[in-house]
Amino acid sequence: MADLFESLNEGQLRTPSLCDGWTVKDVAAHLTMAFNVTVPGMILRVLGEQLSFARAVDRVTRQLADRPIEGIVAQLRDHAGNRRHPPGAPLAPLVEVIVHGEDVRRPLGIEHTVPFDRVSAAMGFVTGGRALGFLPGSRVRGLRFVATDGDGEWGKGHIIHGPAMSLLLAAMGRRVAMAELGGATNVLADRLKR
Repeated sequence: MADLFESLNEGQLRTPSLCDGWTVKDVAAHLTMAFNVTVPGMILRVLGEQLSFARAVDRVTRQLADRPIEGIVAQLRDHAGNRRHPPGAPLAPLVEVIVHGEDVRRPLGIEHTVPFDRVSAAMGFVTGGRALGFLPGSRVRGLRFVATDGDGEWGKGHIIHGPAMSLLLAAMGRRVAMAELGGATNVLADRLKR
């Protein structure tokens, strides 16, 4: 990710990402949040935002994005081997890197292939009931996601099928991926409107 962000020009960094209201640079800064804010610090920020985790994340991300991209890239490189994760969620950083990687690559027209086993692990985390804070559990409850590009099935219920990356992005609320899926997509689409 550091190499990607380092290769982008100012116009590309200002490009809107798939994250509502965030530019590509904002996403880069967001990926450094775990290295800049402790769990107690985040709790204080959430309290300061009337218990809104989303508003606290947005505010911290925008503050971190005020730095030059060179500093953001350097911090990503310095912490590339860091295994820090939210309590009880060791796969959360993997999901962050995969999904936010697509959040910036897709709007920029940059293709990238993430190994199926990594996307599969991320899908297992997202659909396994341990992803609180990443997505509401009600979004994926009662749905079974079936990969058409590898041996993978996650969840139980109405079947949604398609490429594993598209399944992951849709489960994480990226509406752009819905067009790449088949099956009971209307169920997930309705949930994404809420």
